[in-house]
Amino acid sequence: MFVWVALFVLAVVPAINLNMGDGQKKNTELEWWRDSTLYNLDFASALLNRFFYPHGISTNPDQVLIGKDDWLYLGEQYDNTISRNRRGATVEDAEVARIIGQATNSWSEWLSQKGVSKFRVMLSPDKTTIYPEFLPGWAQPATESATDTLLKNVSQGLYIDTRTALRAAKSRFSESLYYKTDTHWNSLGAWVAFQAFQTEIARTETDLRWLTEQDVRISNVNERQGGDLAKFLRLKEILRDDEVAIDIKSELPVETAQYDFETGRLKRSGGNPEIHTAQRPLLVKSKNALNQKRVLWLRDSFGTAIAPFMAATFSETVQLHYDAAHPEVFARLVEVYKPDYVFITVVERGARRKRFGSFPPLALSSEKAENATLASQGVSF
Repeated sequence: MFVWVALFVLAVVPAINLNMGDGQKKNTELEWWRDSTLYNLDFASALLNRFFYPHGISTNPDQVLIGKDDWLYLGEQYDNTISRNRRGATVEDAEVARIIGQATNSWSEWLSQKGVSKFRVMLSPDKTTIYPEFLPGWAQPATESATDTLLKNVSQGLYIDTRTALRAAKSRFSESLYYKTDTHWNSLGAWVAFQAFQTEIARTETDLRWLTEQDVRISNVNERQGGDLAKFLRLKEILRDDEVAIDIKSELPVETAQYDFETGRLKRSGGNPEIHTAQRPLLVKSKNALNQKRVLWLRDSFGTAIAPFMAATFSETVQLHYDAAHPEVFARLVEVYKPDYVFITVVERGARRKRFGSFPPLALSSEKAENATLASQGVSF
């Protein structure tokens, strides 16, 4: 019976894969004979997930945790997110925070010497931080987190903590600030965070003009397919989420043009769209922006929904993922671009990465020596 079942599966699985939708055929028709195509079991995983999902069971818990009321969260595979949140801050977290605090201070001083008026790090909270109530009871975060420890070890004002603003906004809006089926905040959550960000910058940069609540409005709420977490479960086409559409109103419409910073080649122009993370320096020029200022913006995917607000506020931004901005690359961009401001947008779970413990060029030798000492003591990022 086992042999017959095995032979049946070996015969049926390729037939199913070869007769699936047109989209998959287009992706596999050139190499349909490969084992990875003929015996792909994604369709079986999707069927299993359709059965188990309503019961709150994730077939891929390392990637996706199923919470209450159809809320999905990142699993343990990503920076040990769940266990880090549950255990709270540790001695190792405090040591990592100390190094990052020293590195951030060094960059602040170095950038000031290069003529940069303002350097700030905008912290984007994890979804678990803003919506812990939809987590399973066993996954609830500890009272004091590694993020709290980090913020205690950086100089006052260098980090802009948007957690308080987002938590307060939950009760002001009937719409969610984060997607249920995605790791990211939506446009409304991004706007709330950007408001907190601009409030802090405005304390010292008094000449800048900013977007107001009258300028930014919710236009409508549409239905969309599931996000990245739904995709991990292969339920992207099945699950649904809300898309909160935001309008930015101004006397003259903001028109952007995107250029490859190194070659000057125009990549896209028109409108004020969201901009996905760039792995090469991307220059965004904004016509009719509120301020004629240059910004060097190191960011991650949480900056995608912020991009329209940044473009409406500053006439030029050079955008780059912070993982691609090694100290030498970072320093060169500052030297060549000569920005007025340098901002970093980093998601909470990524704020403790080794990259943020890197020092400016003149301090690299001391950084390497200290990292070697810490490695010998068993401390790691």
